Amino acid sequence: MVFALTLLLTVLISLGCSAGKLLVQATTPTPTRLKTPRATYTFTPEWTATFTPSPTPTVTPTPTPTPTETPSPMPTAALDEEEASAPAPPPQAAAPVVPTETPTPEEPTPIPEPDYPFDIVYFVHDTGAPDFTRMTMWVREDFGPGFFNTLDGYQMKAVGPDGSTHLSDLSGLGFGDSTVKGTGDNHNMNAKLEFAPYTAGTYLISLVEGGVQVSPEIEVVLTTDPQQYIHFDFFWQK
Repeated sequence: MVFALTLLLTVLISLGCSAGKLLVQATTPTPTRLKTPRATYTFTPEWTATFTPSPTPTVTPTPTPTPTETPSPMPTAALDEEEASAPAPPPQAAAPVVPTETPTPEEPTPIPEPDYPFDIVYFVHDTGAPDFTRMTMWVREDFGPGFFNTLDGYQMKAVGPDGSTHLSDLSGLGFGDSTVKGTGDNHNMNAKLEFAPYTAGTYLISLVEGGVQVSPEIEVVLTTDPQQYIHFDFFWQK
């Protein structure tokens, strides 16, 4: 028993020495220096105060009462004198007169000329008979180029420069030459107007039947120099 205890103590003492050696031989750890963390700075914008104006109260002025004058009675005579001495009111200006717009008169409708059955063409030539005024005419009915019918019973009316009226002889069924064939101033004719002396100037010419106008009225001129004669074709176009 004693021996066992002695052995146990020996073992414990041996173990304690070994543990002491181990503790002495263990490497002391190098302390690690830790970095102290800095605080993170958050930028806060500068605060601006918002001013909200208070509504200004509206002051309603109190109307000042107008004193009412009590008219004092005046004698009638005094009132009459006052009215007589008061200046007369100026005359009122008359209202401006607004001019009434005058309507533009409508242009008169031209009276259409009668639809005459005959048309006129004329030719002016130097005359070979200087002693008298000479005009020739041919009255016909046209059916087409080169086809015609000579008409009788018609007269040429000529109003001269002095207002005098001249009538040709009656047209006949046949026709002849106004001058000479091939001379350049010759025309077919079936009536003529001749009177003396030769009278230059403006003439109004138309065709009549029994005094009734059956063609338009045209204006022609005979010159003084050279002296002329005029030929007229009065034709009715079928």
